[in-house]
Amino acid sequence: MFNYFERVKSRPEIYNQLTCRELLFVHYKCPMEVNKQDSWSQHNFIQYILSGKKAFHTPGHSWLMRSGDAFFVKKGACIVEKFFEEPLCIMTFFLPDSYLQTFMQENNTLSHARWTEPPKNELLIPLQVTSIMTAFFDSLIPYFYSDTKPSENLLELKFRELLLNILDNPENGELKNYLTHLLSPQYESFQQVMEANCLYNLSLQDYAKLLNLSLSSFKRHFILLYKITPGHWLQEHKLNHAYHLLISTDKPVNDISFESGFENSTHFSHLFKKRFGLSPLKYRKENEVSRPS
Repeated sequence: MFNYFERVKSRPEIYNQLTCRELLFVHYKCPMEVNKQDSWSQHNFIQYILSGKKAFHTPGHSWLMRSGDAFFVKKGACIVEKFFEEPLCIMTFFLPDSYLQTFMQENNTLSHARWTEPPKNELLIPLQVTSIMTAFFDSLIPYFYSDTKPSENLLELKFRELLLNILDNPENGELKNYLTHLLSPQYESFQQVMEANCLYNLSLQDYAKLLNLSLSSFKRHFILLYKITPGHWLQEHKLNHAYHLLISTDKPVNDISFESGFENSTHFSHLFKKRFGLSPLKYRKENEVSRPS
């Protein structure tokens, strides 16, 4: 499991960067690494595919993004799949909650009465890309390679221009609705974050970071809410998900282990046998025998 934001920030030789206080732009050609990885970020981001394609997978949902597509990804975890038939070139804009909340407060006319229903609990929001947005993305590329870096004031104006262009388009109402709800006192409950991200190999420190809490505050909140330790709760959710995949699909055990957030298939098999009394393969075989024809 890797932290996308931290990886990008720590490797400027690969990920060309422009920074403005808590904001970060990156433009890069994706390194030829593994084609499928689990990834997470403590910050939201907008991503634009300049060339190539990639996919995002969460339990029960997948999105395939191609050249010319843009999307808003909420902070959290997912499985990222890359395809290397052609170079994968990407532009990413990291946007912390705090920045988006301030932006929506300063631009309160963007809120629309029509968008008052709770936002969907999906990681990714596809965006409609207009010719204006395409021109905007193209206009940014020279800034990454200029000998003189643009000022922070100019970069912040560019961030604001991007958000205003997106939110001014009625077809991007789902994102406008989500950003409006960032201002709600009920925004993103502790439970929502945990249940959306429990099937990934995140540490407790990672969950705390996602919730903007210290590790000790996270553990205290968790036990108050669930009446159980976070480690035990997470293990039960992962094992139950793996059990469901094992008896309802033909996926290999290695894939089930990966998709259920276990460190490796050996560790998964050990925990599964401890909980269900049989190894995953034996459990599947016995279940198939006992299943009515």
